Amino acid sequence: MATPNTDRFGLLRKLLKAIGLKDQAVDEIVDRIVELLSGGSEEVATTEIYPYYLRDDFLTAAEHSFYLVLKQAVEDWTVVCPKVSLSDIFYAKSSDHGEYRTYTNKIDRKHIDFLLCEPGTMRPMAGLELDDKSHERDDRQARDDFVKRVFDAAGLPLVRVRVRRQYRVNELRAELRSRLGRSEVASEEPMAQGKAAIEEIPSCPSCGSPMALRTAKRGVNAGQQFWGCTDYPRCRQIVTYEG
Repeated sequence: MATPNTDRFGLLRKLLKAIGLKDQAVDEIVDRIVELLSGGSEEVATTEIYPYYLRDDFLTAAEHSFYLVLKQAVEDWTVVCPKVSLSDIFYAKSSDHGEYRTYTNKIDRKHIDFLLCEPGTMRPMAGLELDDKSHERDDRQARDDFVKRVFDAAGLPLVRVRVRRQYRVNELRAELRSRLGRSEVASEEPMAQGKAAIEEIPSCPSCGSPMALRTAKRGVNAGQQFWGCTDYPRCRQIVTYEG
């Protein structure tokens, strides 16, 4: 991260970017120059600022809700990785350095909502995008078209799913297996007791997060099941389970 003292290197930054270097590489070069001019790294280290903070919304409410259902729908044949950068999945190949940098930069700051990987090898099997109303904008459609072309060029399937208020696990499982060419396996182990009945996961009436089926451990309702918000303890909403 460049310090405020590097503002005088504006022209140098422009020249470095003109030859195809990314912002991070430019910052590292300028920081190194500042370090040399200051006579060493000790002084720079004492003045360098790291203005980084932990995000509260790594997954949006819609992404989190879908993620919990997606895990149940594919848990027997794939691993779900949320928010993976395209540059972690693909790479550009070109003998021309300028062209290589151009195509690398095109995917450098884009990510896929979910990546499905083989459990043993973690080899990517498919990408999955969760589309809300923002994907109806022209700029998002252009971005979506570019991402689709990248997946097609690399021979990796890309599945798009519309955001819904509720998802049926069986329907999502069947849809993904069909679109990815995977047939049902008769010898698959059944889902754990209690989970098999959860084919439709309700949303919390208070905050909109998905609910989880739980069992009361004490009190007059001990042993009875109920729907509890997955955002507990921030949200303590419960709903009666009518199983």
